[in-house]
Parts: sequence; structure tokens; C-alpha cells
Amino acid sequence: MKTREHCRRSISSATGVAVLLCALTVAASSTRIFVLSADEWARPRGGDVIAEFEPLRAAVGYWDRLDDAVIVVRYPGEDSGELWAAELRDWLISLGVPSDYIRLVAGTQAADEIRLLVGNRNEMEQ
Repeated sequence: MKTREHCRRSISSATGVAVLLCALTVAASSTRIFVLSADEWARPRGGDVIAEFEPLRAAVGYWDRLDDAVIVVRYPGEDSGELWAAELRDWLISLGVPSDYIRLVAGTQAADEIRLLVGNRNEMEQ
């Protein structure tokens, strides 16, 4: 009798843990990463071209679907990376993202790309 009761408790506990892990995974999975390469950025830029950059379209589209989302722009730390990120921020604003929803953060591992992290403000600030 004790064995059956012990099994039921173990299964119940395991089920509870599994449900909790699934909930945490779903909550943490709202952040998406979009990569813009230096090669893409090297193309001549104008409003029509910028709007066609797939990483930007996807990032802004995803940002628009989330509640209280921000876009974190992770850029290479040198001066050219800072200039790239500042110009990209201006383009994001022209695409409809208010400046309060854009964060610039120096220091990516790759010098030839910018990463756009899009997610819930609370998750991104943790």
C-alpha cells in the first residue's frame, strides 16, 4: 500500500515539475535574435532598401506583435560599430519603433554583424 501511495506522490510531483518547466520555457522563449550582417549593411541604403532587409523586417514585425517589447541592438564595440548602431537606431525609428523601445549595447563576439534581440521589456532587463 505504501508503495502505491509513494508512486502516486512521485508521479504527481514529477508532473508538477514538468508543468512548471514548460511554463518557464514558454515565458523565456519570447526573445528572438535577428542578425544583420555587415555585407547586407554595406548595400546602398535608402528607405525602400532598409524596409526590405529581412532581419529588420522580421525584428520590427516581431516587436510589433509583442506587448511591451524592446529591441536591443548588440553591436561591435569599436567606433565603426557604434556609428553602425546609431544609424540603425535612426532607421528603426523611421520604421515606426519609438526610441524608448530601442536599446544600444556594445560588445558582440563578431565584428561583422549586429544582433537585434527582440523581447518583452521585463525579460530583456533581467
